[in-house]
Amino acid sequence: MHMSIDNERERHLVSNDTGVCIMHLFRTLSFSASLVVSACTGSPATLALPPEFDVATSAGPASVSIRETPPEMTFTEFKQAVSVGMQSAMPICAQTTTVAPFPTRRIVWHVYPIFPRGASRLVVNVFDGSAATVEAQQVIDNTVPRSSIEYAVRVLTRRLMAKLDQRDKQALG
Repeated sequence: MHMSIDNERERHLVSNDTGVCIMHLFRTLSFSASLVVSACTGSPATLALPPEFDVATSAGPASVSIRETPPEMTFTEFKQAVSVGMQSAMPICAQTTTVAPFPTRRIVWHVYPIFPRGASRLVVNVFDGSAATVEAQQVIDNTVPRSSIEYAVRVLTRRLMAKLDQRDKQALG
């Protein structure tokens, strides 16, 4: 069935509705993908993978893993940015070598592109065993310099550690 739209205002509304629908679809797909990937992070096969590095935190040892990188960064660059950002946020943080068995607490970094905006969602989760316990996230521009990524990691790490400390205190008492 072919429909003609004679009224300019109606034509504008239909074209805007289509754009809004497409944007909503992209947001929904992006969010759905983040849920699927986050769910896979706690699987036994994933937990058996060696982490990028371990850190000593106030709550004990934790391993750090990176699942995705920002579109404009290599894995090595992003790993360095995560390392620098986390160390500056956690003065007691001491990186240690990764030796099996790995700590049961795992800090996992994800990057989810946001289409078509040229930005990404930087997400960090903490897992105790296979259960996700705490999460923090922030939207970043894909073209920012590495120092801005380090700053975002520092901010998210501080936010994450505050949530984690609060959760651990509640569990103890």
